[in-house]
Amino acid sequence: MKKIANNEESVYLVGHSGPEHNFVLSVHKSHNGAFRTWNKLRLDLLEEAKRGLKYSKEDAKRNLKKGKWNDEDKPFSKETIDYFKKVADKGEEMYLEMIEKLSCEDPKKIDNYPQDTPYIKEREVED
Repeated sequence: MKKIANNEESVYLVGHSGPEHNFVLSVHKSHNGAFRTWNKLRLDLLEEAKRGLKYSKEDAKRNLKKGKWNDEDKPFSKETIDYFKKVADKGEEMYLEMIEKLSCEDPKKIDNYPQDTPYIKEREVED
């Protein structure tokens, strides 16, 4: 543990937060240990976003193939068709943004708000 002012010690919290949550996943004695865990968490979240992007493209293609809403026998509007074509081609915008943001390798600069943002926070150990 790192000694800080007044001979107190600090630990490093690794977790992720979003608009309605804050989960501490682990506590580390060193920044290096925390960074390794943070990076693994970041990569896991990045892979999850990539799977979401792939699914959004596949789902848009399925919807285009059907050409109508599931619960109704109503065909898609031109706007809906254009939207699904865009998603089938590029993917859902939210996943594209998440992939870009989670590609940041600096825990001090990463910001994936409003989605899960991995973090490292230094805290003093109290008696």
